[in-house]
Amino acid sequence: MVRGLEYKRAVVKDLSDRFATAEAVVLVDFSGVSVSEITELRNKARDAKVDYIVAKNNLIRRAITGTPFECLEPALVGQTALGIGYDGSLVALKVLADAAKELDGLKIKAGFVDGEYASAAEVVAIAKLPSKPELVAKLAAVLQAPISKLLFVLNGPVTGLVRTLQAIKEKKEGNQSGASK
Repeated sequence: MVRGLEYKRAVVKDLSDRFATAEAVVLVDFSGVSVSEITELRNKARDAKVDYIVAKNNLIRRAITGTPFECLEPALVGQTALGIGYDGSLVALKVLADAAKELDGLKIKAGFVDGEYASAAEVVAIAKLPSKPELVAKLAAVLQAPISKLLFVLNGPVTGLVRTLQAIKEKKEGNQSGASK
């Protein structure tokens, strides 16, 4: 009995430590998913630097007590696995939302993103958003377009003048070579 209690305390401490540094958490129901599919999901999550953890609801409940993640408690029903993201809020959501599309038995229960509770539908919607680097690149392109167009417009008269002068020069050269014959 004591050994089991020590194990549970260690699990709660480990989860508490993970929640302390987590930026996003996604709760999923994995009933109906095969072991090989879960193993593949764990590998994808590990590659994306997302922790995929299966734990008892009571232990998760103890770990989130007194933390901002406490709002996830109503979703702790049935089989529960956690996707915990640390480097970028959307990574954990994207990995598990993609997995939920691929695997019929995997269902998103709820999430916690940017300090707020997110329902299953909100988690899926947020996961579809582009990442921060993609948004920055799109913003840079949008900001660069007017400048490029302005340069083109400003260069138009100068380019026209140069072409006109070039045409006059070629015409004079053509007249001089025709006059010397």
